[in-house]
Amino acid sequence: MAYNKKIEIQQLAEGFDNIGNQVRQWQTIFNPWAEIRTNTGKEYFAAAQVNSEDEYVFKIRYSRNIAEKLSSELRIVYKNQIFDIKNIQDTNDLHREFVIRAVQLNKAGE
Repeated sequence: MAYNKKIEIQQLAEGFDNIGNQVRQWQTIFNPWAEIRTNTGKEYFAAAQVNSEDEYVFKIRYSRNIAEKLSSELRIVYKNQIFDIKNIQDTNDLHREFVIRAVQLNKAGE
């Protein structure tokens, strides 16, 4: 397994800006090395627009610290691209690696 790509796993956190307004922003909570694969993309129609959805598979080493916080409410950032996590699996419950399926949504014409 070639864990040779550095990714960021981020969570949405609430805080306050310097004048006291409540803000929500994404914060990096883990920077693991990953193996990245692309699955075939698919196109779909939504609100009279053609959109494409590319599914990616991220494999990262198992860590108890990551296991406690990993959820589909997080996102992955890789090369300034954002991926929404759809599914997380501990391969065969062996606690060796996580397989994370995520999608990157792109509007046609971007």
